[in-house]
Amino acid sequence: MKYSLLAASIGLCFSGQLFAVTYELSELPTNENTKHTYVMDANESGVMVGRATELFNLPIDVSYIDFNDSGIKNAYDSWKRNLELRDETIDFTLEDIEKNNAAATNADAHLFMRNFISTRSNNPEFQKLNSGIGIMFSTTSADEKVLFDANRDYTNGLSRSTVQLLTAIASDGTAVGWGTAPYDQIEFQKKDESENTTFFQRAHASRALLIKPNGETVELPGSFSDDYGSFSIATDIKKLDDGSYLVVGQSAVSVEKDSEDRFNDNCKGEDEPVAVCVWQLQNSGYYDLRAYQWKLDANFNIISSETKDLGIGLTREENEERIHVSSALAVNKAGVPIGQSQTREGDDFIIRQRAGYFQDGTFKPVVEHDKGYESSRAIAINDNNVIVGYRMDEFTTGSFVNVKSYYYDIDNSEYKEIASFYEGSDMYVRDINNAGQIIGQAEVEKNVSVPRRDAFLFDKATNQLSNINDLLPCKSADFPYQVSEAIKITDSGNIYAIATKTVKRKDSLGNIMKDSNDNEEFESVAIPVLLTRNSSGTPAECAPDEAETYERSSASFGGVLALLSAPLLMLRRRRNKK
Repeated sequence: MKYSLLAASIGLCFSGQLFAVTYELSELPTNENTKHTYVMDANESGVMVGRATELFNLPIDVSYIDFNDSGIKNAYDSWKRNLELRDETIDFTLEDIEKNNAAATNADAHLFMRNFISTRSNNPEFQKLNSGIGIMFSTTSADEKVLFDANRDYTNGLSRSTVQLLTAIASDGTAVGWGTAPYDQIEFQKKDESENTTFFQRAHASRALLIKPNGETVELPGSFSDDYGSFSIATDIKKLDDGSYLVVGQSAVSVEKDSEDRFNDNCKGEDEPVAVCVWQLQNSGYYDLRAYQWKLDANFNIISSETKDLGIGLTREENEERIHVSSALAVNKAGVPIGQSQTREGDDFIIRQRAGYFQDGTFKPVVEHDKGYESSRAIAINDNNVIVGYRMDEFTTGSFVNVKSYYYDIDNSEYKEIASFYEGSDMYVRDINNAGQIIGQAEVEKNVSVPRRDAFLFDKATNQLSNINDLLPCKSADFPYQVSEAIKITDSGNIYAIATKTVKRKDSLGNIMKDSNDNEEFESVAIPVLLTRNSSGTPAECAPDEAETYERSSASFGGVLALLSAPLLMLRRRRNKK
């Protein structure tokens, strides 16, 4: 299971249908210093790892900012104008921020500065902020696990500039993930200038790591290292029957000629530090990346003979200078890694990723693509060698449309797509257990500015698809949950998921917000939940929602929602007939 951080959504139970309440919902701990808490993975014993976002009270350094610069003045004027359009009055000035530390004491000033800095995230002359943290769960708390972040003078504490992701957990509680290095604030004199300029630079882009059950952290060395940190991530872990561990992910294997040429042409240490120049190159693709496997013995010593590059779905042609990429996202106890890779179609290099598995140093695709725009992902694999994932059209990198989920049985070379809630409902599968139960998230409302998604449960054996919210009590004051995404399903059928819940609204400093009449405000946040089977559940009929746009059907998905067919839906697809 791999969780992609998608926006949570709110909805109510649908009318006109009777469903048995077959799951009980339990709230899991949330991190009190953040707005949203997500579960990323869990083992059969209920030990979890996760992520929390919108960290309150991010430290903001303003000492290096030129408050006479037109950029920040224009940003302030725009912020003020937007408030006035909402009949609100701005309660801070730029001078308050510069001289009176308003960004640390005034929530509105703090939010303004966070937004201003975020719009300059690609500019190395501005502080870097990241509001996400890695989470280790206990029965009563969701505590931050600091990976690579460290104290910095310019923040008087942790830099809060790192990406920190805990991605998977083994049966004994050993976890894996990856993180970026914290940024240093340095002074650098540019060529032909007499004064120093403040820059923010970091040591490495990403580094894979393992966390032992006792909390000790072990870095997982990649295949290639250089002076600029290289690159690696760990995405899944399995503890094998002999006590050893298998970890998969991705590692840099080289810097190809195109990257070397860009480095030689641009990174001369004249207009910025060399490390900053490399950071800018890394943001646009710098390393040749491969799906990678680490093998560790029962004492967490790396077994070098079984730690390796897993392969890629193409052969580098003579004089080809571009980077090539493959990645592994999951592995089962039989040691079958899955993921995706770039491929070729005839003589054409296809930049879009294609789903498949890795075997004997070779990438085996499981989804057939037409040229160019089609893309696919392999997300999870069970111990019966059944892969689940999704395919889509990707006209713009990272922008997915017409998303369809599938499962693929390696042993039988059988590929099947899963029918979603209605024709055109984008479906993202997340996990499969050994019983063939598949979970994820699919659209239940599409013709709106932000499509609404609900969690689903699909049974491969019966071909039955259910909206998980139909299997829960109706939403009410006593049951204020809407389950937006199912993340992990255990072999016992327990489901770890993300739900939305209305809570008191907090500002960026973590204070409860009130309106002009001194009434407390409310907002929807994402929380982790556990769904357990309730075999004695009785049918529930939910009250209609005035804002509802379609009726949910428990048996058939044809004709549920009439949508105008976009041209994309008519594009011919080839199916895998291996």
